[in-house]
Amino acid sequence: MRNMKKAALILGCMLLVGGCAKAQSTSVESSAASTAQSEVSTEAKSSESSEAAQGEKTIKDVRGREVTIKLPVKTAYYPYYYENLLTICGEDIFEKITCTSFYDTEHYSKTMWDIMMEKTPGFKDMQDVGSTIKDNFDTEKLISLKPDVAIFANYQYENIGENNIKAIEAAGIPVIFIDYTDLSEEAHYESTRVLGEIFGKEERAQELIDNYKTKMEEIRKVAATIPEEDKKTVYIELRFNTDNFKEYGKTYGNYMMGMFAKEAGAINIYEGVYEKNGDAEPEYIFSKNPYAIFLEGGNFTGENMVSIKTGYTIDEAKTQETLNQLISARDGWDQLDAVKEKRVYALDNDIMRTLHDYVLIEYIGKALYPETFKDFDPVKEQKEFVEKYVPQFPADSTFMTQWEGK
Repeated sequence: MRNMKKAALILGCMLLVGGCAKAQSTSVESSAASTAQSEVSTEAKSSESSEAAQGEKTIKDVRGREVTIKLPVKTAYYPYYYENLLTICGEDIFEKITCTSFYDTEHYSKTMWDIMMEKTPGFKDMQDVGSTIKDNFDTEKLISLKPDVAIFANYQYENIGENNIKAIEAAGIPVIFIDYTDLSEEAHYESTRVLGEIFGKEERAQELIDNYKTKMEEIRKVAATIPEEDKKTVYIELRFNTDNFKEYGKTYGNYMMGMFAKEAGAINIYEGVYEKNGDAEPEYIFSKNPYAIFLEGGNFTGENMVSIKTGYTIDEAKTQETLNQLISARDGWDQLDAVKEKRVYALDNDIMRTLHDYVLIEYIGKALYPETFKDFDPVKEQKEFVEKYVPQFPADSTFMTQWEGK
């Protein structure tokens, strides 16, 4: 069994995601809940078009593997990145997802899980085949369920291993990998293309890819105008796996939110200290006295999960309450310039790895360089994206906000 703090960090960079052994069979009840269909331009094509494709299709996944599947795909194993699947394929897609890894989403994105359990057709019918993060992934159970295709996240690869992948394929189940945790544009695009091809949603997938490309081009165009001498320093922290705010969490080098900060024109005080992520050290933070502090939040659950609250169903008051609790618990933080000037911000960790995570870059940029990023409205863009593509989720929740002070 892996050390839970390490495993949590890997997903947290999912969140930080890692993870294969045997799990006990778990099944859930049938779903009666349904939601109104999303009014998206490309959604004008009915589900009949996705069922129309027949025969075989060869798909190149994010690991460069060429995999042949039979169309139409009617059943699948799907691991994580639930919001992306809904965004690309529509609200009924989970009627085709017969098995998944409960822990990866239920533990780290509990509110999303609960909403989907209530509102997403087919969600209650899925069976659990264990989690690579918990070291209890059950390959034999997956094979026994006989999905048309097994879609794995790249973070699962090492723990599952080639022997189990070959066993799944030998049972006649094609294995395809996607990866939104990488956070690179190319991985986002390739994963979106792959899901569109598997489920017959190529046009909608391309629409989302084009939107992401446009947003990143706009961001880079304005960020390039920031003179090097005017760039602001930032400290970023993800903390969710301890039972108190006094204890520091993890931070990033040029990775995950650290990579986003760099795209926004910021100087991350931990770039060059860590390649990916590592422990935040109070002494180092005080020595750098960063211009701004960005604290990642979410809806993490379980023991030792005291965290900044952000995301679906969370209102502004709750986010401000947890920001106050963290800042009050940190010895000496009242001496940091970022705290004195209220340049402390909450960012939702779950937005990372989605097809609209560019709003996090926009928000960081606007917080640091309001004039340079004056034409961006990340909070509005976040709301509009949710309303358009995943309307079953509450768009008026708090995802990005500035600390108001005590």
